[in-house]
Amino acid sequence: MMRTFRKTTHARTLGALGLAAAALLAATACEPSDDKAGATPPPKSSGSPSASPSVSASASAPTVPSTSAPSPAKPSASSPAPGRPGEAEGDPQGIDGNCPDDYTDVKVEWAVPPTKDDSKLLLTVTNTSTKPCKLRTHPVLRLEDGNGRLVGVFKNSKPQTEVTLAPGKEAYAGLLLRQSNKDVSTLVKNMALAPHGQRPDHNTGEGVLLQMPKGGVHVDDKARVTYWNSSSEAAVSPLFAH
Repeated sequence: MMRTFRKTTHARTLGALGLAAAALLAATACEPSDDKAGATPPPKSSGSPSASPSVSASASAPTVPSTSAPSPAKPSASSPAPGRPGEAEGDPQGIDGNCPDDYTDVKVEWAVPPTKDDSKLLLTVTNTSTKPCKLRTHPVLRLEDGNGRLVGVFKNSKPQTEVTLAPGKEAYAGLLLRQSNKDVSTLVKNMALAPHGQRPDHNTGEGVLLQMPKGGVHVDDKARVTYWNSSSEAAVSPLFAH
């Protein structure tokens, strides 16, 4: 009798399929479901190190001291300009408004060549200040002869208007040394010029010492000096009238 294996083979196939299906179901059960795949992961443990603290943007940077030197203060425009030594404000005033001695320069020279006449001198005063000044009198001269004898004055030599001396300008006075021979005169090497404006009878010992030319001049008791004049010709003209 013939045997058939169809049923048996069919039965084995179904069994194999059942085993495969069971294995598939078991594998599927181990995988996470679709609704858990998109879930939010749990937060990290508080024990994990936190991120580095951020530096605040509003924190101010440390101040760096300036290395530049402070600018010097500028002098005020109202500050007075410094004057000459010993000067408080502006040029000092002379006696009775006359030119101050400290701001005048006086020189002595021959009025004519001494080979022709050595009895006549010319005094020249220069205003060395920055302001005009006046010469209202004549030079007050004293001989350095041991007695301090005063030199006389040509009274008629006074100018009609007082001399105003601008800065840097000059004025003149003529000096007649003698009206006699040298034999009866005194050799004088220096003369003392009192401050401008000082009275002849008020000798304070102040002034300047004028050195005479040629190592000294011969002077007698008739020596005379003129008033200060803005013209050198007018200053020496009285000297030739004698």
